[in-house]
Amino acid sequence: MIALHPAIGDTVVLPTLDWDGPEDMAGRLAGPFRHVGIGELKIGGRTEQLKVLLGSCVGIALLWKKRGRCGLAHCLLPEAAVPQAEPGARYVSHAVPSLLRLMGATTADYADIVVVLAGGGMMLDACSSRFQIGQQNADAARKYLKLYGLNVLDCRVGGKTGRTLAVDCATCSYQIEDITAQPRERHHAHA
Repeated sequence: MIALHPAIGDTVVLPTLDWDGPEDMAGRLAGPFRHVGIGELKIGGRTEQLKVLLGSCVGIALLWKKRGRCGLAHCLLPEAAVPQAEPGARYVSHAVPSLLRLMGATTADYADIVVVLAGGGMMLDACSSRFQIGQQNADAARKYLKLYGLNVLDCRVGGKTGRTLAVDCATCSYQIEDITAQPRERHHAHA
């Protein structure tokens, strides 16, 4: 698997299949974006852009440059207790095969698809591993992506910050940005 780490906030363009690594692209992705909500997945064609806002949830983007298709899932939890019949992304275990099926990919196509993984932050200061959902989501994503033999191009998970993941299906480029809290100004009235 390939794991490259461009600078946070960089837009990355996937090169053709005989590439040596991602190339940075000047500027940011242009809008408007189709927002992918919690537990949703969306497939985009050559003219569409997808975007997700992540905390402890994990975002899984599949970029299939050869076919001009991209998919983005916003996963809330790691694994479903029972297999799901309908496509969905509430669980990581369900999202990966759902994305592949909706994109029309077969096992022979998996080598042409690259993955961007983001989110999985620790949004609560919890002592118990039971409440570390972000880490569990990230671990499940790695497990299921490996199970399907998918190549991870960029993986930015964990930490104590939220992230956005945006995908431009026209260029098969993506951008991951950390969301940092801005300090509030406090004003005190003097009597």
